[in-house]
Amino acid sequence: MTKSTRAKAIVRYAAAPLGILLSGVLVLAASQAAFSAQTSTGSNSWSTGTINLTNDHEGQAVFAVENLAPDTGGTKDVAVTYTGDYASDIRMYATSPVEPTGVLATNITLTIQRGTGSGASFAPDQNAQWTGTLAAFDAISSYSTGVLGYQTPVSVAKTFRIAYNFAPTGDTTELMGKNTGVTFTWAAETTS
Repeated sequence: MTKSTRAKAIVRYAAAPLGILLSGVLVLAASQAAFSAQTSTGSNSWSTGTINLTNDHEGQAVFAVENLAPDTGGTKDVAVTYTGDYASDIRMYATSPVEPTGVLATNITLTIQRGTGSGASFAPDQNAQWTGTLAAFDAISSYSTGVLGYQTPVSVAKTFRIAYNFAPTGDTTELMGKNTGVTFTWAAETTS
């Protein structure tokens, strides 16, 4: 085989793959030349709001009575403030009891009213009063059983007037040297 025949054979055998490669490049170039369009939204995001519940005796005792004597009592106001981005239901209940069912707890009566204002300007909300023994209040130990609930669509302040009365009857010997206690707790849960 001569050089020219060999060269012709190489060209002939190389022409087919070179043709395929060249047609692929032309198709790709033709694809890139097509019309196109697209659309998109702005950046999407999600965030949550907040709720907050505070009181003006935060971390402090409302009552710290020593040497409690029969036929004594007292009254204090606790301001509870709700701020939040959601409508919420707020309820009061007991936590951290000390001898909750003991004889002293059954002889202390609580009267709790919910309202607005404080001191002489306190105005009770209609039908917003709870009365019972300290032992009975201690049994209200969770949000689900909470008392004096109220719903609010916006930030609001409420006053809880808490009064206690120690007026045992009969022989009081078994009441000497006893102690009892409870923490007043409020909780808010969103309603929507």
